[in-house]
Amino acid sequence: MIRLDTSQEPPYQLMIDGQLSGLSVSVLDCIFSRLRQPHDIQLTSWKRAKHNVSTHLSEGFFSSAPDAEADAFAELSAPLLIEKWYWYALDPQILNRPPWDPQLRIGAVLGSNTLAWLETRGINVQQTVPRLEQLLQLLQRGRIDMILADQDVMSSALPTQQPALQLQQRFVRYSPLGVYFSRTYLEHNSGFLPAFNQQVQSCAPSGSPLSDLERHHLKQLVHLHLQRWGHHQTLLDSLRQNAEKPLQPADISSLDRQWREELESPQQPLIDSVRQLPASALLEGIQRQYAPLFNELFLTDQRGLIAGMSENTSDYWQGDEAKFSSVRTLKPNQLLIEPISYDGSTQSFQVQVSAPLHEPQSGDFLGVLTFGINIEAAFGDSQP
Repeated sequence: MIRLDTSQEPPYQLMIDGQLSGLSVSVLDCIFSRLRQPHDIQLTSWKRAKHNVSTHLSEGFFSSAPDAEADAFAELSAPLLIEKWYWYALDPQILNRPPWDPQLRIGAVLGSNTLAWLETRGINVQQTVPRLEQLLQLLQRGRIDMILADQDVMSSALPTQQPALQLQQRFVRYSPLGVYFSRTYLEHNSGFLPAFNQQVQSCAPSGSPLSDLERHHLKQLVHLHLQRWGHHQTLLDSLRQNAEKPLQPADISSLDRQWREELESPQQPLIDSVRQLPASALLEGIQRQYAPLFNELFLTDQRGLIAGMSENTSDYWQGDEAKFSSVRTLKPNQLLIEPISYDGSTQSFQVQVSAPLHEPQSGDFLGVLTFGINIEAAFGDSQP
């Protein structure tokens, strides 16, 4: 039996009719079920949860963002979920002030991920209280000016406030949430964490929508890179050469099957042949140059076959996916932006943005360039 400690923080962890549930709890139940690992979750304060792991009273605590203090005695798992942090205030003018302004009165929840993040950046926090609802009351009374909080947590807390609050907000960052497992436990169970992380991709939520502002930002970002690389001769030549290969549907199916088998094999002749293409070298160079912005970049020809990649793709043939069919009908400068999803190979959350590539002169469709964008890097720490 493995014991994990957590604190109540709707919608991630909450008690309903005496039963602990919530988004993080559901993901953990799924992972432990797949691992056939009995587990017990104890509800306590956030400070006590960390203390219990540091003193070996429990094997882990959740849901936690990266925490320098916890790194000393525990190791963070792959992210189960991702938080979206905003500054909240009643006065929109307050949001324009830098958070390190000594006159600004900032409030935070004791032991929270946001408080740890503020403290590591040297930002003075004037008020700390056990619950977000108490912070909102202090904000309403004029005792504090601004709160840093996760969007979903705030959405759960606001309906409890009377009278209702009309808050102004400004995006700060995305933050991954995982489980900190005791280093002592992991030393005695060396295969546990890799097995746990492997199951996250199957159990984490399938996708999260982007706001209009985020979509606009990603469009600008991708268009900037398309201007630099979208008509690079190396990429276009790779697409043209692929188009000249005479392949029947049965050939494509056989190659796709071979690709997936090679992913599990030390011998990878088909995958190696694509890795050695000049287009792959170019995409690998772009990924390195802009690290950690891109988790992957890959090029597919007009049939959906891989014609270049910075990282191994899960399939050789993308042509049977709805995404490919949608992108090939787009006009130049149009993009397909998918919801946020978890990428198991990089253990991060990403957005795939795909753009059609065309012959510069004739406008004929050549293929698709797909950007796997790490959202933590793309949206980053806007403040401070």
